[in-house]
Amino acid sequence: MPQIDMQGALGDWPHDPEQVSVRKIVAVDGSVKVQMRVELGILQMEVQGRPDGVRPHERDTELVYQQERLAVHEGKNGTQLGFVLTPQECLALRVEASQFYRRYVALFVLEEYANVYRDTAHTLAIFDLCKVHGFHNDDRSCMEPYRPYVYMMDSRAHAYHALKENEPASALAHVNRGVMRIRGFLEERGQADQIESCQELKVLQQLGTEIIKQLPQDSMVVKHRLLQSAIAEERFEDAARLRDEIANNKDQKPE
Repeated sequence: MPQIDMQGALGDWPHDPEQVSVRKIVAVDGSVKVQMRVELGILQMEVQGRPDGVRPHERDTELVYQQERLAVHEGKNGTQLGFVLTPQECLALRVEASQFYRRYVALFVLEEYANVYRDTAHTLAIFDLCKVHGFHNDDRSCMEPYRPYVYMMDSRAHAYHALKENEPASALAHVNRGVMRIRGFLEERGQADQIESCQELKVLQQLGTEIIKQLPQDSMVVKHRLLQSAIAEERFEDAARLRDEIANNKDQKPE
């Protein structure tokens, strides 16, 4: 079978190290694929199911297969206790998580936010499964440091999707939820000292600031944020005024 030289395709789509280059193409069979240009080639991914198109154990994904095994175990024993993932099974789940990572980054660039948080949810479910049921400590812990990044991408995708729907208050709620998840994760791991320097938190906080600008200035969210700033900056007259305005709107809770 003759081998295919990719040089022509690579030359038509130069690699740009300054940005993530992504596109959608229609394959020969008429299906839509996502392509990402990387330094030494092109990654091609399915839009649905596993990015590589493989069906592990005749299931849509490795996660689905292991979740079914867990459900059977729980049905027989009345508990999840005793269900264990072998190192090989954890490795297979990690490989799948890395594929989903590449795809949700690509989909984020394409602004397909609903598909992004579909894939981040899948990734977090893999993290949770391995954390609870991995046989070795390394299998239970090795993906945990990536949680803040996935939480951030999940929150951004939900927020940008809400903004597309012209729902800035909902977008801000998603950002705040992401901030709380990351802070809680760091505190749980005894890493509260890293909260101030956490880049994922900084990204979400900046996004939250931008979203607030889109809210009506008489919004209770805006008033509470302004109150926090006034107290922090010791502008006590402004703080007193804002407290009065908030008190006069007791029936309106912060979004």
